[in-house]
Amino acid sequence: MKYMRINISIPVIILLAIVFSTGFASAQSISEKKADELYDDFAYNKAAAAYEKLSQEDKANPKYIQRLAYSYYKMLNFTKALHYYSLLVQQDLKQPQDYYEYAQLLRIAGNIEDSKIWLEKYIVILPGDQRAIKQLENINQLIKLKSNLQNVTFENLDGNTRFIDMCPVYYEDRIVYSSSKDSFSMVRNNFEWNNQPFLDLYESKPGTMKILRNDNKFSSSLNSRVHEGPICFSSDFNTIYFTRNNFKNGKVARTPDGINNLKILVAERRGNDWQNIRELPFNSDNYSVGHPALSIDNKTLYFVSDMPGGFGETDIYKSEFLNGKWSKPLNLGESINTKGKEMFPYIDKNGFLYYSSNGLPGNGGLDVFAAKQEENGNYMLVNLGIPVNSDHDDFGFVVNTDSLTGYVTSNRTEGKGEDDIYSFRVNKIDLMVTCFDIQTKELIPGSRVALLAEDGRVIDSKIADKKAAVQFLVNPGFKYQLLAENNSYLSEPKEVQIKGSVFGFLQGEEIFLKRGFPYLTIEVIDKESGLIIPNALVDISEGKYDESGLEDNNGVIRMKMNDSTDYTFYATAEEYFEKTVKYSSVGKPLGDYSMTIELEKISAGKQFVLDDLYYDLNKYNIRKDAEIVLDKLLKILIDNPEVRIEIGSHTDSRATAEYNQRLSQNRSESVMTYLIGKGIAPSRLVAKGYGESQLINHCADGVDCPEVDHQANRRTVIEILNPEIRRVKRGAKNVYYF
Repeated sequence: MKYMRINISIPVIILLAIVFSTGFASAQSISEKKADELYDDFAYNKAAAAYEKLSQEDKANPKYIQRLAYSYYKMLNFTKALHYYSLLVQQDLKQPQDYYEYAQLLRIAGNIEDSKIWLEKYIVILPGDQRAIKQLENINQLIKLKSNLQNVTFENLDGNTRFIDMCPVYYEDRIVYSSSKDSFSMVRNNFEWNNQPFLDLYESKPGTMKILRNDNKFSSSLNSRVHEGPICFSSDFNTIYFTRNNFKNGKVARTPDGINNLKILVAERRGNDWQNIRELPFNSDNYSVGHPALSIDNKTLYFVSDMPGGFGETDIYKSEFLNGKWSKPLNLGESINTKGKEMFPYIDKNGFLYYSSNGLPGNGGLDVFAAKQEENGNYMLVNLGIPVNSDHDDFGFVVNTDSLTGYVTSNRTEGKGEDDIYSFRVNKIDLMVTCFDIQTKELIPGSRVALLAEDGRVIDSKIADKKAAVQFLVNPGFKYQLLAENNSYLSEPKEVQIKGSVFGFLQGEEIFLKRGFPYLTIEVIDKESGLIIPNALVDISEGKYDESGLEDNNGVIRMKMNDSTDYTFYATAEEYFEKTVKYSSVGKPLGDYSMTIELEKISAGKQFVLDDLYYDLNKYNIRKDAEIVLDKLLKILIDNPEVRIEIGSHTDSRATAEYNQRLSQNRSESVMTYLIGKGIAPSRLVAKGYGESQLINHCADGVDCPEVDHQANRRTVIEILNPEIRRVKRGAKNVYYF
């Protein structure tokens, strides 16, 4: 790609017609004193020339190396500054700040791996420098951005021509790009530089990433007799911002010295075409403004200009859309702009700025850089490297919404024309997996993590580092499974859908490991409220367990069980009936289990049914199987010596009411006699028969009901009579407090 101003009678560049000549005035001096004076007066350009001459006679002089490094750094001559800083950091004269600035120069040059090394050395010396710590975090991200370039497919589009094809952008399901491809016209408008047509806007619906198909001119209302492009669209594709040569009333407008500048125009989509074409307010007839790029929220417009006050030949600026109008342009500063050309900005959906520069160290010509803005407003840069960049001009970088595909323009020698459009596709992205304890949420370094295909086939496995993380290269759009283990820890299989991001921005996943034996969590709760009983006790009366694995955390017991063991738990609490519960780990795989023990509160008027207390037909004597049920009631009364109860027996509706009344009274008295015979004081017991007076369903006299419904009415109900319950007996063996 070539760079000259656009002039109707002078050869000009096709892309933006901006150029300024630069040079360095060199002052000659043979004395070190004169060089020092120039340096002390901040005349770095002349001082550098003087020290260069001095160093020819004494190349190892540490003072000359230091002064040359500092001078070129102040002059933003990064290539020479990098050379002298590489020598300076080996000298005794070096300062901690030299490590930091050397790291910045290495990063700008694209050597971000070495940049990280020197930045880490600086942080060891000054560990409290938050600026450096933040930069190290950003560099780690940028390393990932660059590291996956080996996993990118990069191809010349089959639709490129012998003419200029450049700077595609995404437009709904199509792309729109600028091209000078020749098309039939009654009047052929050729550009004098290379006798090719002017750039017009074309649209194409790619059949694949390699082929441009069904090319048509994009808009008759936008294309003109001069260059159009590059362009950008609003996120809804209803507004277009495009670059055009200064063209008024059908004629090319020139400055007094014959320069034809660029301007940015805007238009709205109306039906199938574009209307209301107008200039942006910061355009000028005196300098160029072009190459628009719009943020995803449509509120910030980035562009290129050679307006006065910049850092170099062309700089990148931005303007904010505030209160219905575009703000005064703001230069992005010297962390982006150099003495050379910064051009073709593009903002992706994540807010990363991509642009091309020939003022930064690179492969040659224009190179594509990625930039991430820091909290202080400056930008961290990285050269995207090969294959995106070459030893020729590379520009017009754009990424699709899938963050895995995109285009870049280049005039590298293997192309078909002046400038060609190349496609890229990210074939692999990084998947970072971090291992945690599912209970404590603490990191578990040293875990082995396996990456499995969707069908369960093991693809790879790695050991987690000290940050409990492993990293895999995976295919975008694929599904995988993850498994992790670490001694007694295991994870459940985790399914992962790979989304992906351009050039290796990480997809992070977390995997949680459980301890590798069965764990039981026990809660004792109030049956009515469902709330944990804070003073409950649990007696593990049967079953072996690992006492070292017993945990009591805010009212919840967590115990490490043995394999294939039967347990019996005896739960008590003040003012509650005790309860015995059994649990078994037999057949339980490794993992976490839970059990809830519900206790009923002992309170005046509280009732509960003695389940499974049966009598023979028309009998009231206590059967052997009934003794088992009554013995449970007996234990409650023994454990709670202050409790008084009523024993209420009920019958079904069959037989007469008088008969049922007598039968129920006799049954209650039989229960009372049994309890007294076991040592319970008669004063604590009241026997009462209710007969059929309190049926719990519709099975009254004369109603035909099945036996199961009549059985529901035959019941014995225990009611607490005490108006106040004081302390009750506690368990004593293997008791654990909640």
